Amino acid sequence: MQGQIVGGRYQIIRKIGRGGFGITFLAEDIQRPGNPQCVVKQFQPRNTDPGTLKAGKILFDREAEELEKLGNHDQIPRLLAHFEENQQFYLVQELIEGHDLTQEVYSGKQLSEAEVIQLLKDILEVLAFVHKQNLIHRDIKPSNIMRRKSDGKIVLIDFGAVKQIAELESNPQGHTTFTRYIGTPGYMASEQAKGDPKLCSDIYAVGIIAIQGLTGLHYQQIKTDDKTGEIEWQNNVNVSPNLANVINKMVRYHFPKRYQSGEEALQGVMELMPKPHPQPKSPPPWKALVGVVLGTGLIASGIIFYIFRSSAPNYLLYPNSTYGIQIKYPERGWEIQKQGLPGEVVKLFPTNQTTSCPLDVFINVNDFPEGQIFSLDEYKNIALNKIKDNNPKTKITDNSNSRTTLSNFRAYKLVYNRQDGECNLKVMEIGTVRGGKAYFITYTAEEKQYSQLLPTVKKMINSFRIVEGM
Repeated sequence: MQGQIVGGRYQIIRKIGRGGFGITFLAEDIQRPGNPQCVVKQFQPRNTDPGTLKAGKILFDREAEELEKLGNHDQIPRLLAHFEENQQFYLVQELIEGHDLTQEVYSGKQLSEAEVIQLLKDILEVLAFVHKQNLIHRDIKPSNIMRRKSDGKIVLIDFGAVKQIAELESNPQGHTTFTRYIGTPGYMASEQAKGDPKLCSDIYAVGIIAIQGLTGLHYQQIKTDDKTGEIEWQNNVNVSPNLANVINKMVRYHFPKRYQSGEEALQGVMELMPKPHPQPKSPPPWKALVGVVLGTGLIASGIIFYIFRSSAPNYLLYPNSTYGIQIKYPERGWEIQKQGLPGEVVKLFPTNQTTSCPLDVFINVNDFPEGQIFSLDEYKNIALNKIKDNNPKTKITDNSNSRTTLSNFRAYKLVYNRQDGECNLKVMEIGTVRGGKAYFITYTAEEKQYSQLLPTVKKMINSFRIVEGM
């Protein structure tokens, strides 16, 4: 299929994988700026009679809608498109640069307890989100878990439910059935093998990965008790009782005895994380200062003013249900001003401004144009071009986004200077894209004042949250 165009816009570059349910291709979107690369998954039902194809289309559309919901999480690939063409079904998803866990968890390599606990935490944090949507992955295994190159985070790929369309068959009466169930032997819990997967079936698979990591065994080498069905693994490695208890609860044969969801399993794993050692408490600055004042008898209004000014400020919460966002801002010395234009949500600014130059924090939420979806890098380029169009002589002094986040999602960061009449301004813009919208916060101040308020502004930006279903 190399060079072939499917869906009218996705040109196949090469095949990157083949499984029992379909073929995966690397492709590029020839209708988007820069022809960004993406992943195209092709599924073909075993039978192509009209009844099977009709049932397959209904199932495919339903499962694709579920995948689109999951794409709101930064550690799950976004669904870019889904369609039927020439009796075949296609999914188009965001390309994740990185490597899968078969390069970290494999036969002969043993991970430390600390490494396994961290790995469990990383996987379960994403799986907890999936389970909160009441969705089951169905095919958790090392090859379906990516380690993203840009930030080292875990990304869950290749959800199993949509693969069912490849296993549809119609009988002479026109009824459709599945010829086999989704999952991978060795990682598939007993109830899933019988065609009745549950949320805790995913937990079983995660537990198998943990056992592989600790023991260095291939999943086919992991043995079970013939009478009870329970996995026998602890004789292959020395492991602390607490970690063993958590893993054993993940892989119990009878599903009611397991952790029932990703969130529940995550809570069990978090109890294994090392607790920070308490640091000796220093007396609050005001106590030390009061001691000096009382000892010397120097009680002056200037010193009392310092005492109160040095106290940590309280922060108020500003929620906006229309745009599904919230942010915290200092209770004293700051005001909010709701905006009226579409996409312009709110402006926050200090009340004691002594200049006529702009000094504010501005929050915008913009919808993408209908029918268009932009990746974070694409939207960052749009923001860059807009800045340069409005300020041709501007210099971008900070264009880093490798570790920048907004509302815990990967984000871009742009810092630049611009001239506004007599005002020499410095601007920082931090933005992210979620669910067909762009969320960005802009901090603007005179260059000489920029650094003074930056610590407070950073706290405000760190408090910003995109709240689904608000």
